[in-house]
Amino acid sequence: MATAPSVPPLELYKPVPGEAQDTEAGVRGHRNDRLPCCGLGIGWVLFISSFFLTIPWYVGAVLLCFYREEKREKPGFIACTVAAVILTILIIVMAILDAVLVHY
Repeated sequence: MATAPSVPPLELYKPVPGEAQDTEAGVRGHRNDRLPCCGLGIGWVLFISSFFLTIPWYVGAVLLCFYREEKREKPGFIACTVAAVILTILIIVMAILDAVLVHY
């Protein structure tokens, strides 16, 4: 009876000495990857830019509902949502006060 010749195990990848062994490097959502806007998340860039233009706060609030790629983006979107709600309340209160004071 003949035995099958021994075949060495298939090696798909041979690590180079000194090379990083991180298998998740470069994959979006990996903890060590930089965030897209100069290391800041999109939400924080929208939050900061909204001090000059108020519309990005509302964009960040909408993106909070739909953006699922990066969990580290969520705090910036939440900050935009809180700021948008506060701004909306202030606008409503000021409009009511303006309407009340005009009639006096």
